[in-house]
Amino acid sequence: MRTGPFSNADVIHRLNAYFVPVYAVNEDYRKGGAAPEAEQAEYQRIYREALEKKFSAGTVHVYVLNPKGDVIGTRHVADAAKTKELIAFLDEMVVELGSNPAPRPPVVKPKAQSVAPKHEKGSLVLHLAARGLGGGGSWDGTGENWIVYTPDEATALLPANAEVGTTWDLDAKLAARLLVNVYPVTENNDPKKNEIREQSLKGKVISVKDGIALARLDGRLVMRHDFYHKPDGNIVETGLIGYVEFGPRTRTIGSLRLVTDGATYGGGKFGVAVRSE
Repeated sequence: MRTGPFSNADVIHRLNAYFVPVYAVNEDYRKGGAAPEAEQAEYQRIYREALEKKFSAGTVHVYVLNPKGDVIGTRHVADAAKTKELIAFLDEMVVELGSNPAPRPPVVKPKAQSVAPKHEKGSLVLHLAARGLGGGGSWDGTGENWIVYTPDEATALLPANAEVGTTWDLDAKLAARLLVNVYPVTENNDPKKNEIREQSLKGKVISVKDGIALARLDGRLVMRHDFYHKPDGNIVETGLIGYVEFGPRTRTIGSLRLVTDGATYGGGKFGVAVRSE
């Protein structure tokens, strides 16, 4: 839903003006999960109350509670993920809350949901964004991810020398850490389940000026990525093009950009863009 209705301005306005949005990771609320016991108990109470009131209930649901904590409505994600249906549901819940409550500022100041993980100074931090470009095969919206290389790993991505015309293959294992995340928005977001079948990422130094080398990046990726968490034979296939700026003497990367070129998956097209922070 984050890449669908939760990216819609009308939905965002309603949630911020009339509700206190909360999301729970199911794994945290199962027995032995990371959530505190009191929160796990509350999670189960909400679920059981929804069942008692004959509402739709489950682990992939939207639950709405009134200020007293009573469940007043639910929707399965299959319906809530449709923007028009979610807006109608939220409007219905506002009326259910009574007295047509006036909109108010959000209780918690909105902030980015996707931020770079903690890293040591000098690391190469890459932000990856992916979205469908038509033809089906993936969900709408944009998916984000972060890939971090330590300073030593970032140095290992560079060529041994930086003379104009120098070509090199970027370290395959380090490159795979990035490429395994090149896929569109799907139910399966676990890159460990992806299988790279063909990969290449090569660099060529095209200029050196004022102590900065500029190299073009070219590559290719063929990777099995299952839409759901079970094998389905879907394949990511794409070219790759980009550049990297680095200091030949300092052996540090100043900037890196990489995009897919003609990426296809599941009969549709998609695009991925990677940039250093």
